[in-house]
Amino acid sequence: MMTNEQILADGLPNIEEADFKKHPKRFLNKKLISKVIFFIPLLVGVVVLYFLMEDKAWLWKVALGAWLFLFLASVFLAYKEYFVRGYVLREHDITYKKGWLFHSQTTVPFNRIQHTEINHGPVDRLFKLCELDIFTAGGSASDLSISGLDPQDAAKLKDYISGKLSVHA
Repeated sequence: MMTNEQILADGLPNIEEADFKKHPKRFLNKKLISKVIFFIPLLVGVVVLYFLMEDKAWLWKVALGAWLFLFLASVFLAYKEYFVRGYVLREHDITYKKGWLFHSQTTVPFNRIQHTEINHGPVDRLFKLCELDIFTAGGSASDLSISGLDPQDAAKLKDYISGKLSVHA
């Protein structure tokens, strides 16, 4: 005899109560330094505007004000977003959350994962960071990338997930 009991939302575990592992401080440093590097050429453009438009002082002042606002907003958002990022590994899945202004939370069950990769570019190597890419059976839209991980943590995660894959295969 088949049953299909109702499950009330009140009885479900709350993922927000899970202990999310945070990224290392080096990830925040990388984000902040990349913001500074991105905005330096824009500041050079504002300085050039100052010398080219001496007769229109209001124009470069507006450009400088816009540059300052965008720079400070970008640094503020990167700083706030850092404290939201984190992942939690559970018995049957991995969940990753990010975004302070636009919050995103992705859960990938182990039985949907096909394989994992660890990637690190030159900037990541400079900050001793890497990215764990998790590829799923649902296509690229359901894949998960966790950037800014400590290389040892990424290797442990990859090994753990690989072990779970052999159990679910």
